[in-house]
Amino acid sequence: MARIIMCGSFKGGVGKTASSWNLAYSLAEMGKRVLAVDFDSQANLTTCFGVEDPAAVPVTIGHLMMNRLEDEKMPDPSEFIQSRNGVDFIPSSMMLSAVDSKLRMEMGSEKMLTGILEPLRGLYDYIIVDTCPSLGTLTINALTAADEGLLPSIRSFWQ
Repeated sequence: MARIIMCGSFKGGVGKTASSWNLAYSLAEMGKRVLAVDFDSQANLTTCFGVEDPAAVPVTIGHLMMNRLEDEKMPDPSEFIQSRNGVDFIPSSMMLSAVDSKLRMEMGSEKMLTGILEPLRGLYDYIIVDTCPSLGTLTINALTAADEGLLPSIRSFWQ
């Protein structure tokens, strides 16, 4: 059963994506089965995994969230999980922005990501969720799904 680790901060530029990417690869090098989830509409983690055009990806985390919101059938994991160098990942795209605005109107929306990740927990040792720089509905979803949180922070030398 996977431990879900959410990497987040309300501030941008603190290393959330770099921490998520490095943690995923470090765990994989230790022989762990790892799934990384790009839960940011900017899709930086997706591009770190080598996806040049996130908008061209047919099924992203945004599509999965929209399926949950509209009570549609979920695709098979082989349709949305990609793999690079021993790490599986679910890509993101701007589609997640549309989901973010819809989540604000839905009762119980804080558990949408949990519903997507729960069936995948048995396949992995770790699921790493990289979040957007906000404390909005997407980050709340990640917090709700997570067992643990990683909150990177960069302090200036001049403080």
